[in-house]
Amino acid sequence: MMKSTLNTVSATILVAALAACATTGGPSDEEILLAAGATRLSGAEVEARLTGKTEEWLRGGAFYRDDGSIRVKWRKVYSNGSWEVSSDGVLCYQVPHWDRRCHFYMDRDGEILLLDEGRNTGARRLFDGDKLSTIGSFNTGDDRRR
Repeated sequence: MMKSTLNTVSATILVAALAACATTGGPSDEEILLAAGATRLSGAEVEARLTGKTEEWLRGGAFYRDDGSIRVKWRKVYSNGSWEVSSDGVLCYQVPHWDRRCHFYMDRDGEILLLDEGRNTGARRLFDGDKLSTIGSFNTGDDRRR
């Protein structure tokens, strides 16, 4: 009888734990990267990395001017807006007709990863100056990823 009760209790705990994981979705990409030794870039590090450079995205890119303005190319359409970085490294930009977007970066052994909406969207290539006209768009099949 005791063994049967223990099995029932164990099964109940297991089901509850699995339900909790399903509800929360498990650890975030940031938590996984931190556990693996990655570090989050500070605001100063993000500014130094991006100012005066073009960052290539999956369907376009952004040129980060030193005056806080941004030029964006998305699916071959150009827009201008503004960008800012908080002290904790969150970069936010606003472009007309877009919702305000924010993301941050993590350093994983020298590889700088962009995390958008908490998801690791991978490393992005950087180019000196405004190179938006020379970068293309990639067909990833996932329109949510930048």
